[in-house]
Amino acid sequence: MKKTIKRVTASLTAMLMMFGSTYTAVGSVSATNNEIQSRKSYMYGDVHGNGSVDLNDAVLIAQFITVYKKGNNGSIISVEDAIEYKGEYCLPVPQAADVDGDGYITDADAICVQSYVIGDSKNAGRCGESFDIDE
Repeated sequence: MKKTIKRVTASLTAMLMMFGSTYTAVGSVSATNNEIQSRKSYMYGDVHGNGSVDLNDAVLIAQFITVYKKGNNGSIISVEDAIEYKGEYCLPVPQAADVDGDGYITDADAICVQSYVIGDSKNAGRCGESFDIDE
């Protein structure tokens, strides 16, 4: 398991280096704010809110973690903190990022999303499961 986590972390790091800080979701990859606000049901892992879980979600989680920690002295990010966060790389559906269900958004969540995308459901946590947001 530790080898898998190291490989997945290395893959995410490589993607972040490729895309750098200029990566943004394009076209149909992310839903519009109106589409997100009009829905109440989401999937864990779908932080873009477009109705599917893909590698873009894993990259956005990893970027969010990096940017948030840099601006907040490396602190751990609770889901509540992510909901309130309005800075660079904020998550359109932050509740969807807590894929492992521990109440925090960590590298482990990005790894779960990547595992889900490659078909490794054993290590994907709650990825792909539906949940509702009460407004």
